[in-house]
Amino acid sequence: MKNNNQGFTLVELVMVITLVAILSAVASGLFLRADRFATLGAREQLISVSLLAQKRALANVVSGSDVVLTINQLADEWQFIVIQGGTSFESRSAPRSGSTLSVNGTTLTNGGSVAINFDNEAETGTNTEFIFSADNSHTLCLSSTGFAYPAACQP
Repeated sequence: MKNNNQGFTLVELVMVITLVAILSAVASGLFLRADRFATLGAREQLISVSLLAQKRALANVVSGSDVVLTINQLADEWQFIVIQGGTSFESRSAPRSGSTLSVNGTTLTNGGSVAINFDNEAETGTNTEFIFSADNSHTLCLSSTGFAYPAACQP
């Protein structure tokens, strides 16, 4: 007769519990500070909204009205709004969690805003550098040609 002992040994169970404890201790440090993710999330939202603004400018060249991307800083969030000819096409927000936003070296204050115009060729005419900062920093460049990329602006 065959002896079929199925299950885990005590050593295996202790090892699994130890690994789970180590992983949770390391991961909890990431989740305890919301501002670590707030800056990254805000940068990604701004990239997405700037792409929409660029597409709106290219798609609606007949009307001849510029597309305006407005970034508003409130006490607890940033708002990203795309407007063309008085019509709002997209409004997104990202939590601040104590983070700051610098635009071309100038830090926005609560209630402050920045407006970027996309012409009918989807160009902005000038490079604009955004730096979302907290314990970490995430940089975004909105180039003069209207493209947004996650890095510092090149001269």
